[in-house]
Amino acid sequence: MPSGNRTFIEEARRAQIIECAIQVIATLGYSQASMSKIAKLAKISTGVISYHFGSKDELIKAVVAYVAKLAVDMMVPQIVAQPTASEALRAYLMTNLEFMRLHRQPLLALLEIVSHGRAEDGGPNPYSKQNETALTDLEQVLAWGQQTGEFRDFDLRTMAIAIRGAIDATPAEILKNPDFDLQRHASELSALFTLATRKTP
Repeated sequence: MPSGNRTFIEEARRAQIIECAIQVIATLGYSQASMSKIAKLAKISTGVISYHFGSKDELIKAVVAYVAKLAVDMMVPQIVAQPTASEALRAYLMTNLEFMRLHRQPLLALLEIVSHGRAEDGGPNPYSKQNETALTDLEQVLAWGQQTGEFRDFDLRTMAIAIRGAIDATPAEILKNPDFDLQRHASELSALFTLATRKTP
């Protein structure tokens, strides 16, 4: 249903279903997140989900879009507001980890979808390109730092993979250790990659 044609009540119902889908996927995993389990949590019928989203595929797309918007709205303004590439890289690291701290269930749901999701026809995961987008966005920050002379000469893709790898390894630690200090972790990663990227005299 086109967003421009939805009533306030329909938008609220869609938001409720998306929130319930996130909770089920984050808790049970992508493969166990059936429409019936999502409907049960939302206290509605599967027919209501089908009315608003048409299929599980469309619901998953809505979940991905919702979580992506949460992340973009939180992180991008802080990153682009920085006056230097060094500060932008630090903001990139800090906001990624802060997003994990504030939005654990949406994060875990997105990771489940990106890692295990399949197209409804059994085809390849349509969300695997999220990883490539994350790397290319980060490469732009790193290239900026090299152009201004803040960063040393290194391979952009290799450094981007290293930074994303450190960030993307964090959710597994959160699951094992609910008391994991994300703020300290963010500060340590920031220090680590400041040293790894900076241009020394």
